[in-house]
Amino acid sequence: MHKDIFKISVLMATAVIFITGCATTRARKSESVVDPNAQVAELQKQVQAKDQEIQDLQYQLANNQGSIGNANYSTNGSRSKSDKASFIRVSGVTVTEVQKALIRAGFNPGPADGQAGKKTRSAIKKFQKKHHLTADGIIGEKTWNLLR
Repeated sequence: MHKDIFKISVLMATAVIFITGCATTRARKSESVVDPNAQVAELQKQVQAKDQEIQDLQYQLANNQGSIGNANYSTNGSRSKSDKASFIRVSGVTVTEVQKALIRAGFNPGPADGQAGKKTRSAIKKFQKKHHLTADGIIGEKTWNLLR
């Protein structure tokens, strides 16, 4: 008789759990609901960042391939003027604007004369290091957005 009551109790408890569901399952279901708009916005940010990385890598690859075939050096061993400003990847930005922005940010690129030399490149790299960017000396969107 006690065995029958025990069996019925176990069956009823199992039925109640089956019908109502497990409490931990319900908690997980409510936690997994996320605002889809927030997810989309986050994914769009990630895509933009990856697109910028791809553009930077393509530019670096093109520059490396060009420098292998034609080093773009003059007869005295110095780089040509057209090659010096090639580190600016943001359209419409001049060397002078970069130099002025570096001066405002507290970095010394030398005089703001529009001539991109070693001091300008060094100041860009120092700025990038300070702001936890890749210190490659290239003014891309990320660097310019922080610098201007």
